[in-house]
Amino acid sequence: MNIKSNILFRIYLIGGLCTLFGVAVLGKVYQIQTYKHGYWKSLADSLTTNYFDVTAERGNIYSADDKLLATSVPYFELHIDFASKAMTNEIFKRNVDSLAFYMWKNFNQNSIQGYRQQLIKARKEKKRYFPLCAKANYTLLKDVKQWPLFREGKFKGGLIIETHQERSNPYGQLAQRTIGLIRDNAQDIGLEEASDSLLKGINGKVLKQKIAGGEWVPMKGAGQIEPQNGYDIITTIDLGLQDIAETSLQNALIESQAEFGCAVLMEVKTGAIKAIANLGKNSSGNYSEIYNYALGLSNEPGSVFKMAGYLSLFDDGFISLTDSTNSNHATGVFGGRVLTDDGHNSQYTFLTPGKAFAISSNVSIANWLTKFYGGNNKKYYEKLQQFGLTDLTKIDLKGERNPFVNKPENWSAMSLAWIGHGYEVKFTPLQILSFYNAIANNGTRVKPYLVQEVVDNGKVIREYKVSSSTKKICSEKAAQMAKEIMLRVVEDPNGTGRGIFTPHYRIAGKTGTAKMSFGSSGYTDKNLSSFVGFFTADAPLYSCIVVVGGPQGALTTGGAISAPIFKTMADKIITSNIQSNKAINKDSTILNKPLPMLIGTKEEVSEFNKRFNIKFDFKEDWEYAFVKSDSSRKIGVGKLDMDKNTVPSVKGMLLDDAIYLLENKGLKVSFFGKGKVAGQSIPAGRQIVKGSLIQLVLN
Repeated sequence: MNIKSNILFRIYLIGGLCTLFGVAVLGKVYQIQTYKHGYWKSLADSLTTNYFDVTAERGNIYSADDKLLATSVPYFELHIDFASKAMTNEIFKRNVDSLAFYMWKNFNQNSIQGYRQQLIKARKEKKRYFPLCAKANYTLLKDVKQWPLFREGKFKGGLIIETHQERSNPYGQLAQRTIGLIRDNAQDIGLEEASDSLLKGINGKVLKQKIAGGEWVPMKGAGQIEPQNGYDIITTIDLGLQDIAETSLQNALIESQAEFGCAVLMEVKTGAIKAIANLGKNSSGNYSEIYNYALGLSNEPGSVFKMAGYLSLFDDGFISLTDSTNSNHATGVFGGRVLTDDGHNSQYTFLTPGKAFAISSNVSIANWLTKFYGGNNKKYYEKLQQFGLTDLTKIDLKGERNPFVNKPENWSAMSLAWIGHGYEVKFTPLQILSFYNAIANNGTRVKPYLVQEVVDNGKVIREYKVSSSTKKICSEKAAQMAKEIMLRVVEDPNGTGRGIFTPHYRIAGKTGTAKMSFGSSGYTDKNLSSFVGFFTADAPLYSCIVVVGGPQGALTTGGAISAPIFKTMADKIITSNIQSNKAINKDSTILNKPLPMLIGTKEEVSEFNKRFNIKFDFKEDWEYAFVKSDSSRKIGVGKLDMDKNTVPSVKGMLLDDAIYLLENKGLKVSFFGKGKVAGQSIPAGRQIVKGSLIQLVLN
């Protein structure tokens, strides 16, 4: 019995002890979770560390003329460590009133007394990461270091400095869309995005400790992996030329109240983009760089695309500059659908390539394309491929839209004629410019580019060279013929670009006007007005395209809107390029140059006289007229009689006008030389024999 009692006693004793131990454990848990919760949490936090990224300094972006386009500007996040062991109560009390005054004076987010109470409370609670300033610049940081408390030194003052970066464009809007943006809440754009792998560098590491309140504080004296800063990139942008492009475009957009516009300037031989301006109306009604239209705007180009047809015809040897086609007074039927020249050009019948291109005849290019490529659409499509028009330009920016050219098997009976004058296809402004640039470059197509060098601490580590196609897009002869008809657009008195004619230098180009369309919503009533070309035409240095969307007013064509912007840019660029150009008012050969002689239709002579501001007595019933100056530079204008049955004198005429006149009288024309007509094989006044060949000498 005693044995049993002894065993039971032991069991009860052990059970009692276990119960007491359990109660003690529960009591301790309760105490930890309630009375000492803050202490243990603080202790746990203080034992938590982790590595955080230290952002590398992003590389700078420079212009070709060594101007800073984008850079990383540092800013500083400031905190105070009130738990610093070196900060004694005496030091704190001695400085707290003055520190509160400085905070009020510089931040003014609270009263002096309010700031003082915040500081005293933070000191009492041993705050280790008290926020002082979220975004201080370098000047403010220098001042803060001399404030009361912080002037006591790094440890006694408890000042914590964290360095951050933000991107800055010193020249503001200038080329902003091309330079690009680094954004936390949206996709990066421009060169900042395209060259990110070069600019961003390699981040470092810093060890931080988690403190009460969940804040992470850098550990003083702890090991840190230093970041490797990004490379700098040197662009092809010339800031002076960029300013010219942007100012010229913006002034014209304001005047015409257009929706948007872009202008791109390219170096002919290299493909280097020297200026690229993109302006659109923002929500406040002002113009800013809100979208890269040069790469992202894909629309039917209109008449600027006629050059693709003419270059094909020249390159395949189907037509020459002396051939002509019957425009039937600017109307024709193609694929069962009537095509016209939009109500103009109805006075013409037979047109040469130069005249047809100058006056932008839709019917003429449709005639030639259907004659030589009709029934073989694939052959014309292959020519577009040959010209690079079915491919991306592959410029070193992201966001370029793909060109749209339907496969030839999907073309309708009218497609060839409509593609010929710039419909049923879509291109970006840069893609059209690259095509015209190849013509200026005698058939050699070069890749447009924006980054020319990569630099590490002043040392060039990568250089981008000119990238051109190994095979020319066309023969040099075809390119020369294309240049000739482009000159007529500006120099012909009836050319669609005649408004930008200048006697000081030659411009080769083409106007274009198309209706804007957006996806499946169809065409709008707004025009997309374009001018593309190069200057100076005799020795092309730059090619340029100007595209304006939705201009308002009576005249909204490419010749009225975009061509003048091109001319303004060209004038400023030529006169500012003193290394390769004489100032116009210093060129005696221009000042003393006699007024050109002109013989032509009354419309052409009338336009010529307006251009040179000549006062004349011009009769409406004249069919042909002349204007010339004698040895004393006295200007004369008169009627030119043209007998229907005799060969007319065409001396002094432009070639296309002479061909137009002679072929309408039933003669066949050949020529040699360049310039105006200096002689003719059949003398003026001789009886006309239909089908006879007349040879012209140009000089």
